[in-house]
Amino acid sequence: MKRVVLLALKTPRFLYRELGEGSGFRVPGSGDSVPGGQLPVASNIDPYSVASRLSFGLWDSLPDGELLSAAAENKLQTREQVAAQAERMINDPRTRSKIREFLLQWLKVDQPPEIAKDKERFPDFSPEAAADLRTSLDLFLDDVVWSEKSDFRELLTANWTYLNGRLAQLYRPDLPLDAPFVKMAFDPAERTGVLTHPYLMAGFAYTASSSPIHRGVFIARSVLGRSLRPPPMAVSPLPVELHKDLTTRERITLQTKPEACQSCHSMINPLGFTLENYDAVGRFRTEDAGKPIDPSGGYRTRSGDLVKFHGVRDLANFLVDSEETRSTFVEQLFHYMIKQPIRAYGADALPKLREAFSKNDCNIRRLAVEIATTAAMSNSEVGTQNAE
Repeated sequence: MKRVVLLALKTPRFLYRELGEGSGFRVPGSGDSVPGGQLPVASNIDPYSVASRLSFGLWDSLPDGELLSAAAENKLQTREQVAAQAERMINDPRTRSKIREFLLQWLKVDQPPEIAKDKERFPDFSPEAAADLRTSLDLFLDDVVWSEKSDFRELLTANWTYLNGRLAQLYRPDLPLDAPFVKMAFDPAERTGVLTHPYLMAGFAYTASSSPIHRGVFIARSVLGRSLRPPPMAVSPLPVELHKDLTTRERITLQTKPEACQSCHSMINPLGFTLENYDAVGRFRTEDAGKPIDPSGGYRTRSGDLVKFHGVRDLANFLVDSEETRSTFVEQLFHYMIKQPIRAYGADALPKLREAFSKNDCNIRRLAVEIATTAAMSNSEVGTQNAE
């Protein structure tokens, strides 16, 4: 029994689905030459391999009866056939769950943060309100993704969110206390999609003040896909009590002024400052420390262009049209669904998926179908490229 268990746990056939029987892959024998350390691969795609890659990409589970029947009848030979199966599978609860989990990871809230706030400054913010905010975010994400348009751009620009009676007392007091969750519109200058959702704003903040740094890091890394080095040392924020005459923006500017900080904060701060209209619990405000809020910011693109913003609405309008934003979203969704880097599928995989994403009006569900289809149909092609 010990030998069987050790063999199972160590064999590539157990560790990697791609090396299973009938997958088009084979484990090299002692006489095989393996250039570059890659496994030689057969030139054709086995339909059961396509079915497996499709089901694990969309469901993280085994193929169902209909998918296995399609494989048995050789109805997974063309891209159209595979895409039709992916379209059928996209509305399954397992796909819905997987896409929601991805979005929570994309937003850096897959591990729910402990949102505790200063009781003196925010006496109405309770653990129950924090839990309601998480529900509000889940409802918002489901509404956007599973609507008819499934428009990625609406994730960043929607001027509505879900509130119940308890949350309305904090963010828009025009619902009775016992009201269930309802979809409520805001002034477009006050709310713009997930960028200003109170759950994220409260999570990317300190107990008593906002945090342009946490918010700027989120936008830079998750939305724009930029790499940031970790800080050289742990630095505590300047205490509000010692600088009561300074706004949060002024304190952050003062603390990150040294040249050693600016290599990263020259990008982080201007992005985070656009969200300064939102306090530590995500309420819209126009003043900080008795001074008018300055929500101006900017961003230097990968091509070197400097884009300036006055508030988060300007930032959101830039992000929805940015190739950087769309490439980041496509690449991250691919990695989450397929569990492999997109570049393993060829240098043109990302540009093609990004182009299809734009042509399909940034439809998230359609993007998931394209990703699953691309990965399922590229099995032998990827292996052949690696072997060469």
